Amino acid sequence: MKKVVVKIGGSLAIDEAKLADFVSAVSTLPGSGCQVAVVHGGGKDINENIALLKEQPTFIDGLRVTTPGIMKMVEMTLSGHVNKKLVRMLLNNGCGAVGISGVDANLFQVEKKQGKVDLGLVGEIKKVNPKIVADLWAAGWTPVVSPISIGDGQSWNVNADTAASELAVALEADQFVLVSDVPGVMDENKNVIPELSEADAEKLIEAGVISGGMIPKVRESFKSIRRGLKSIHIVGWKDAEHFGKQINGDLNYGTILR
Repeated sequence: MKKVVVKIGGSLAIDEAKLADFVSAVSTLPGSGCQVAVVHGGGKDINENIALLKEQPTFIDGLRVTTPGIMKMVEMTLSGHVNKKLVRMLLNNGCGAVGISGVDANLFQVEKKQGKVDLGLVGEIKKVNPKIVADLWAAGWTPVVSPISIGDGQSWNVNADTAASELAVALEADQFVLVSDVPGVMDENKNVIPELSEADAEKLIEAGVISGGMIPKVRESFKSIRRGLKSIHIVGWKDAEHFGKQINGDLNYGTILR
């Protein structure tokens, strides 16, 4: 069985039509020889709920500063509302989905993320225990994973891209697919680069072609490849047909990092 970890984000997570199309596509994969784990974030939903606390969200280097009050809302939103919405949608499409978080079975064990600025309850993953995902796969279930993690007896906020990457490495996934608003890594003419090596990526970073938030995404991706991932696919969402062909290797409409 082919092991696939898919991280969803960007407008795909909040656009109902795109999300329904994505769920429909994922639902077909277990019947076509794939074991799939879906990892999600939920930034927009979190911001909407945090507004109820009358607190303004604060980000430093792309990471949410997480106070105890915000942490409660983040966990309720991600491990509750967003996670169970995805599970319901998959079940309605005939896919046997089970929702879990990084807290369950000590899936993601973290320590407080250190840095020049105190981010509050933001964790850095130190250990992944993928047995619960492997057991769910063996029993025929499709795990839907919230990135909320456990450490020092409490819950921690963890970046969903990081959680998905760590899970893919721990599972020795055949494919790790990042699906969001970003269609792929762009060249100087704003065309998607079909395949990219680490050496070529660094040249494009030095030339300023790869810039902004794509720099850490690409560099973190290659770290995961050095740790054993076979490939990482950075794609936008077109439709279920394109996504299925990307997974099956019949088409590449994004960027594959190897």
